[in-house]
Amino acid sequence: MTKPIQPLLFLFLGINILVLLGKEKLGVAGIKFEVVTVANILLFLFTLIGLLLQIKAASNKNPNAIVRAVMAGMGIKLIGFASAILIYIYLSGKNKSNLSVYVSLGLYFVYTWLEVRLFLKQNPKKNAQS
Repeated sequence: MTKPIQPLLFLFLGINILVLLGKEKLGVAGIKFEVVTVANILLFLFTLIGLLLQIKAASNKNPNAIVRAVMAGMGIKLIGFASAILIYIYLSGKNKSNLSVYVSLGLYFVYTWLEVRLFLKQNPKKNAQS
């Protein structure tokens, strides 16, 4: 169970370390490190939930369970992250940082790619029939 979560944890910690160490450079570029950090935390949590749902569904004999788990995980991540971005844009008003939103969207794609990659590694057989 912890093996597929390790790369996710390393990505989360690596991004947090990079953001905290490069805080001043991000500020000069117009990127708010707080926004990127919160986006990283949310994406980590959403991806972890989705990955755990998928791993649990993979042990189910019903193939529809995996499809439901994948759809639920992606839906949770997409709706939760889009809501967080909209809340940020609404609350920050004219002080919003477009570059921070773009960096956060880039993180979304990285976390989604990693989630798919980790789940596919759970079943190394090319033909996934049992």
